[in-house]
Amino acid sequence: MDYCVLLLTIMVWPLANTMGQSTALDEFLACVEQQYGPDDQLINGRPYQPVNLKPEGHPYFHTDAWQPGMVYLGGRPYAASKLKYDLERQQLAIQYDRPNGTYQKAVVSPLLLDSFRIGAHRFVNQRLVLPGTEAPGYLEKIFEAELGFYRYQQKVLTAPSSSKPYGKYTGLKDDFYLLKEGQVHHITKRKDFLSAFPAHKSQVRKYMKQQLPGWKKITDAQFVQLLKFCHAKL
Repeated sequence: MDYCVLLLTIMVWPLANTMGQSTALDEFLACVEQQYGPDDQLINGRPYQPVNLKPEGHPYFHTDAWQPGMVYLGGRPYAASKLKYDLERQQLAIQYDRPNGTYQKAVVSPLLLDSFRIGAHRFVNQRLVLPGTEAPGYLEKIFEAELGFYRYQQKVLTAPSSSKPYGKYTGLKDDFYLLKEGQVHHITKRKDFLSAFPAHKSQVRKYMKQQLPGWKKITDAQFVQLLKFCHAKL
């Protein structure tokens, strides 16, 4: 059986299915799924299972509820009704509901996944953005033109304590990456951002002082306006 066809069938429904279209191939694959079920070895070698079921908080992006979105594999979009982005393990989890009432929770292989979208948030496999990156992970795309600006988010589970015997997930930890003229700038604070624009540092500093709050309080929309301002200076 074709590896890619079965993998995509297990993970996501193609857009054609979401639009109500049906083909003989769709019907055949649905029949195969009902008869045999998915092979976990084809979905990154394992199903998805949370590490800790009783901590305070959760490791997911925004909410611990399944969210609808889009998954892009080899440049092709596929609709997915149930996605979770695990920020602790840097994994995209998907729940695929079969027509027979059963379901499969799986890890989408980072080797196949180009990018994905949850709501208005678009995430890109970091190996496509940061040269030489081998660790799994995804970057949220905030701005892309001649400048590229991406956010890496992570959550960490603290050690158990007497008040929190199962630990607690920290709030979001943000790092940013600015791509400018073929170079990657790791941004963790306002000073790092200013250093990426040495020729226009005073102008950028003035804009940030007049238009923006403290670094950690800058919204995505404000980042976009800041990057547009910087882009105009190139």
